[in-house]
Amino acid sequence: MPYQLNTHESVPSAIRRITCEQIDRAVNQLSGKTNNSQDEAVHNARKRFKKIRAVLRLVRDEIGQDIYKRENKCFRDVGHQLSDVRDAQVLVETLDDLTEHFSESVSADAFTEIRQILEANYHSVCKQVFEENDTVTSAIASIKAARERIESLPIERNDWLALRDGLHRVYKRGYKGFRHAIEQPTVENLHEWRKRVKYLWYHLRILKPIWSGLMAELADQTHDLADYLGDDHDLAVLRQWIGDHPELFQDSSELEALLGLSDRRRTQLQLAAKQLGQRIYTEETETFVSRIGAYWQAWQQEIEQPILAEV
Repeated sequence: MPYQLNTHESVPSAIRRITCEQIDRAVNQLSGKTNNSQDEAVHNARKRFKKIRAVLRLVRDEIGQDIYKRENKCFRDVGHQLSDVRDAQVLVETLDDLTEHFSESVSADAFTEIRQILEANYHSVCKQVFEENDTVTSAIASIKAARERIESLPIERNDWLALRDGLHRVYKRGYKGFRHAIEQPTVENLHEWRKRVKYLWYHLRILKPIWSGLMAELADQTHDLADYLGDDHDLAVLRQWIGDHPELFQDSSELEALLGLSDRRRTQLQLAAKQLGQRIYTEETETFVSRIGAYWQAWQQEIEQPILAEV
C-alpha cells in the first residue's frame, strides 16, 4: 500500500502498517528477492530506513522518547552499516551528472581518468561490504527484530494530536535550518538543512490524503528542494574525496577543470535552494502546523459526510 494514511484507517494502524511495509520491502531487497542489483538493493533499502525514521519522528511524542530513540538508532545504525557502498556509488554518479549538466561545455569523456579512479574505489568498497564483512546479513537480522517491536508501538490517540507535535518539530527545525544555511552556507549547515527538508517531504507524503492535490504539490516542491541540497552536498563530498586522495590523480588540468565546474554548479544549486526554500518556509511554524491541522479536520468531516462524492 502507499506510503500514506488511508481514509478509513486509524492513525495507530496506519503508522504501524506504513512502517512494517517499509521494513518488509527492505528485507526483500536486501535478501535478493527483487530484480535489483546488490548495490541498487542497498540504495533502496537505505531509502526505506530514512522513510521509517521519518514515521518515527512524526509520532515521536506519542510513542515516547525512549522508544523513539531506540528505534531511530536502530535504523540509523543499520543505514550507516550500508552507507559505504552508496557513498562510493554517489561519487561516480555525481561526476556523471556534472558532466551531463555541462555537456555543451565539456565532452562526455572529459574526465575519463577521474571516473576510472572513482569506479575502482566503488568496486573495492563493494567487495569489502558484500564479500568480506557480510554486512547485509547483519542488517537483515537487525530490521527483522525491529519489526516485531514496531508491531506493538504504543500509539493511543487516533486524531490530529497524534501527529501534530512531530510535524511541528520537523517544520520548525527546517525553518531554522533554512535561515541558518542562508546566513552561513557551509557544507555542514546546508547538509543539516537538507536532512530536515527530507523529513518534511516524507511527512507531507504520509499526510497527502488530507488534501491530495495541494499536499502532493507541496510534497513535490519539498522533494525538489531536497534534491537541490542533495546534489550540492554530493558535489562537496566529491571535492572532499578528491582532496583526501591527491596521490591518485595525475592529470592536474583535468582535475582543475572538474573542480571549477563543481563550484559553478554548486552556486547554481544553492541559489535554486534558497529561492524554493523561501516559498516552502514562508510561514512561521505555528501558522504552518495550524493550517495543516485545519486540512485534517476538514478531511475528517468529509469522511463522515462525503457530500462532494454525491454532487
